[in-house]
Amino acid sequence: MSALARPGSNDGTAERDAADRGGRSSTSEASGGMWLLPALLVGIVLFTMATSAHATLYKWVDQHGLVHYSDRLPPDAVDRASTQLNREGIAVKKVGQAPTAAELQARQAAEKQKRELDRERMLAERRDRALLDSYTNESDIDLAKTRALATIEGQITSAQAYIAQIAKRRGELQAKQASYAPGAAPASIRSELASIDADLARQAEFVVGKQKEAAAVAARYDADKRRFHELKSSVADDASPNATRLSAAGTSQY
Repeated sequence: MSALARPGSNDGTAERDAADRGGRSSTSEASGGMWLLPALLVGIVLFTMATSAHATLYKWVDQHGLVHYSDRLPPDAVDRASTQLNREGIAVKKVGQAPTAAELQARQAAEKQKRELDRERMLAERRDRALLDSYTNESDIDLAKTRALATIEGQITSAQAYIAQIAKRRGELQAKQASYAPGAAPASIRSELASIDADLARQAEFVVGKQKEAAAVAARYDADKRRFHELKSSVADDASPNATRLSAAGTSQY
């Protein structure tokens, strides 16, 4: 006679089935949680990217003076003044209005004038350095001026001597020409007279040019002398306070 099974025991099968179902449920929930976490991270990243993409605002004023806010500048506002704002409405970047053609031309003219002034200042500084390097004192400038003017005067003297010489020859030719009947003088005399007249005109022009050159040279040396005096006086004025202090310090020692 077989033994009767106790009610509710089922030989432990029910408990094992329940445990198996519980284990499978826990495994399924854990697996679902593992897949949910990457998806959540991706969503956060996408949300951040979307938020950042629309985080910038632009504030600009149209031609009628109306203020506009937009996430991008329209084509007709690109050349106008605008302000870039962050999400909190704080200005992070300002762009000035593009200059008009007249403003651009005026700016270019001002820049050109500045370049010319800088160039003139650089040349003046270079002349000052050359002046101080070339002469020891003002007497040296006077001597250089005398020598330069003497060279020019020598050229003028030579030209005037030549003028006197060909003028004498011209007088001789005119005397020969007068010995002939009107219009009967040889062609060689007329040709030489024409050549002498042209040469006299050239020499007279040369003398006038040299006289102008002499005046310009004299004025340049005089200006150099004045500038040299100014530079030396400036150096002396800059050094005098130091000399005074040194003298006072030396006196206080006794």
